[in-house]
Amino acid sequence: MLKYILFDLDETLYPPTSGLMPAIGDRMRTFLEREYALSPEEAHDLQKRYWHEYGTTLRGLMLEREIDPRRYLDFVHDVDVAQYLTPNPKLREQLQNIPYDKVIVTNADVPHALRVLAQLGITDQFKRIFDIVFFDYESKPARGAYERVLHALGVRGDECILVEDTARNLTAARDLGIRTVLLQHPDAREQPTAPLSDPAAQANAAECPPTADICITDISEVSAAIAALAQKMS
Repeated sequence: MLKYILFDLDETLYPPTSGLMPAIGDRMRTFLEREYALSPEEAHDLQKRYWHEYGTTLRGLMLEREIDPRRYLDFVHDVDVAQYLTPNPKLREQLQNIPYDKVIVTNADVPHALRVLAQLGITDQFKRIFDIVFFDYESKPARGAYERVLHALGVRGDECILVEDTARNLTAARDLGIRTVLLQHPDAREQPTAPLSDPAAQANAAECPPTADICITDISEVSAAIAALAQKMS
């Protein structure tokens, strides 16, 4: 029986066109430039490598450079979300139409998640926030991140649905029995979002990948997608 809907936060509950994640990406590169005396191009390349190899820039920094995670998280999330996001009554209505408990599962931290949810006007729609600190910095797409969430909720994977905008984060979830909804923004690019030229950046594939049970192109479709999946799971 379906019990929980696990929602990713950034660029799932709001579109990539908001500009928030590029602003955070700029902060990440600024941190790398200042901390390690890198050029903008070197910082971008390092950020990109860490994201591909470790899931997040922070994970790479912790494993390779033993960085203090709190100092990093405070710096990169020092962004005024009100400049990029506005309250979204339609999203709130979508979430209210989902008759299951909802939680956030994010590679960001709780303070950032709370600011985003508050600005969107949907804080009360979520029972709990599972963040990078809760994961002990073993970020998505690592299997351990999802295992921690399932253990904390006291549920099996087949009692949950994950809503994500990043395809590579679905594989470990599916391996644990979690059903998946992939949000494929038509204009999304491969992360990390950056203003610098990135020949590796590719538009999301038009086809729904096998790791996704359902693909949608806008968060306004999420309640219908979950209802369809829930019917199959019952």
